[in-house]
Amino acid sequence: MRYLHICKNFCNFAANFKREGVKMPTKERNRSIDILRSVAIVLVVIGHSFPIPGCEWWQTHFSAGSYRMALFLFISGYLFKDIEWSNFPGFIGRKTKNLVVPLIGWNIVYAGIVSLINLRHPVEYLPPTAQVWNVHDLFVEPFITGHQYLLNLATWFVGLLYIAILLYGIIHIISKRLPAWAMLIAYALIAAAGLYCNSLGLPGKGWLVAERVMLALFYIQLGRCFRIYIEPLLQAKHLWWMCLVLLGAWCAVVYGTSRYYLWAFMNFSGCIIRPLAAGTLGCLFWMVACKQIAEWVPKNRIETAIGNGTWSIMTNHLLVRFVFCWMFVHFFGDDLMREAFSRDIWFFPRSEAFLSGYTLLYLLAITLEVALPVVWQIYFDKFKERVRGLVKR
Repeated sequence: MRYLHICKNFCNFAANFKREGVKMPTKERNRSIDILRSVAIVLVVIGHSFPIPGCEWWQTHFSAGSYRMALFLFISGYLFKDIEWSNFPGFIGRKTKNLVVPLIGWNIVYAGIVSLINLRHPVEYLPPTAQVWNVHDLFVEPFITGHQYLLNLATWFVGLLYIAILLYGIIHIISKRLPAWAMLIAYALIAAAGLYCNSLGLPGKGWLVAERVMLALFYIQLGRCFRIYIEPLLQAKHLWWMCLVLLGAWCAVVYGTSRYYLWAFMNFSGCIIRPLAAGTLGCLFWMVACKQIAEWVPKNRIETAIGNGTWSIMTNHLLVRFVFCWMFVHFFGDDLMREAFSRDIWFFPRSEAFLSGYTLLYLLAITLEVALPVVWQIYFDKFKERVRGLVKR
């Protein structure tokens, strides 16, 4: 009788849902992950703004390059769900739709942007239009170096993420009976092997891709192990001192290296243990810190907007920087500044007239590089919703 009563209640709920439009309960967004996404993408923008005036010493000795790209992989592993083994092709299809299609689409857009720039304001660091429109740069290079058009160079990571997450899914299917901690050890050994290969300076883009992926797999599994083993043990009252311990450990690992860890070219200066330790401690510190921030800071729209706009910021922030610098040079610059702007993609205007406000100028540029792509993403999402609504009608 008890089961009949449960079935009757469920049927009544289903009838009410159909008749009255009762909404099914939805899972609340994970604020700590939204905040972590925001932190990771802001660190990427700051990393492409080197050196920030007044912060040269900090950026040199405590470079976020040791972990900022690892954060995105960590998030992917944290959110990784056990695949429905019978529908692995569907998993590939979703990842292709969410990663590859936008990557190729924006690559074609940037081929057009480079062509337009070459018409009016050619610069030496962008390829000439005659070399832009080719199959290799449009469809292959995004998955190798990803620096074919420079203004969208940050999207090299998307190609790496796609390859790494698919390989991770395949390995996950094969090793599903093994505990996650055992696979973390295996991936750590694979990452160490990748860093060792990198230290040998093996030539060719194929080795670059392989070394990137070998390192990436470890951080994906690290995120998954954090969710399985560490997160259930965390208590809010202990988060703040855990942040201090992890931050101190990370500083001890990276201090004195004076190295800029560049994931894009696997530039780890022949080190093996230190990059792994720095990346691991950096990911754990920011994950715990974001949980603490979620406890202290009231829920707001900024974290959600930046978290949802990560793709847009990564793709377009260097274009915003290019336009910002061009406008400054065009209206306030001299011949020397124009010459520097035409030769250096990392150029930022330095002028005696603006030297006193140079730091504020840099902060303004960074703010625009984050805010404008987010605004674009918000309006683009609204446009998509309207199109979907029209299609349904």
